[in-house]
Amino acid sequence: MLKIITDSSSNITVEEAASLGIGVVPLTINFGNEEFVDGVDITFDEFYKKMRESKDFPHTSQLTEAQVEEAVNAALKEADEVLIMPLASQLSGSYERCKAVAAKYDNVYVYDTKCTTVMLKLCVIEALKMIDKGVDAICAMLDELRPKLKIYAVLDTLDNLRKGGRLSNVSAVIGSLLKIKPVITFSVDGKVEMISKQFGINKGINYICSIIDKNKIDFTKPVYLIYTENDKNAEVLSSKLGIKFSEKGNICPVIGTHIGSDAAGVVFAEK
Repeated sequence: MLKIITDSSSNITVEEAASLGIGVVPLTINFGNEEFVDGVDITFDEFYKKMRESKDFPHTSQLTEAQVEEAVNAALKEADEVLIMPLASQLSGSYERCKAVAAKYDNVYVYDTKCTTVMLKLCVIEALKMIDKGVDAICAMLDELRPKLKIYAVLDTLDNLRKGGRLSNVSAVIGSLLKIKPVITFSVDGKVEMISKQFGINKGINYICSIIDKNKIDFTKPVYLIYTENDKNAEVLSSKLGIKFSEKGNICPVIGTHIGSDAAGVVFAEK
C-alpha cells in the first residue's frame, strides 16, 4: 500500500486530507514573535484579518526534517511505501528537507511537483487516482501532466511583494500610483513569472481571459477559481471567462503572504 504526503501550501485542509487518506505537513507563519501553524491554529480568514491589522509583516518558514520524518513514520504505520509531494524546489528549501528524510528510508520517495497551491492539490488528486499503480507509474503520469498545468492570476496589490523583499520600494510606489496589476504564472520548472503588467484590475482580468483558450481546457480534471481573502475579483473573472469551475477556493496563508489580498486567478490542465 502507498501513502501520499504533501504540505499545506497545497490548499488541502486537515479535513480534506482525512477524507482523501493523505498526510499534510503544515508550514508555519510568523508575525513578529508569534508563530502559527498553517491550517492548524490559524484559519484562512484569521490569517488575512491579522495580515491587515498586524504591524508585523508575516513570514513563512520551510518544513523541518523533524516535521517530515514524523509524517513519514505515521504514514509507514499504514503503508508499505510513501510518496512525498511538496511545493516546488524552486520556491522553498522544503523539497531538500524532504529529500534528506527520504534518503534514510528504502521505501520513501520525493517528487518535485514544480508547483504549489491548488496546482499542487490537482497533482495530488490525480496521483490518488493511480494509488494502486505504484510510485513509478504515478511519477510518470505527473511528468506528463505537469507541463499541461496552467495558472494565471492577477494581483491587486504590490504591498506584499514590497514587504517581502521581492519588489523595491520605488517600483512599488510607482506601480501603485499607476495602478499597475501584475499577472503571474508558474513556469514549467516551478518558478513564478510575471507575464504582463496591466493598468487596473479589470484589464488584468481581461488579459487572463484573452490568453486562455477554453477549447484546450481538460474538464475531466479539476478546474479551480482562486482568490485571496475577498472573492470579488474572482467572481468578475469567472463571469467574464464563462466556464464551469470544479471549486472556488481562498488561497492558503503561506501563499497569500506573498501575493496579498484580492488576487484572482484560475488553475486548470490543458488537453
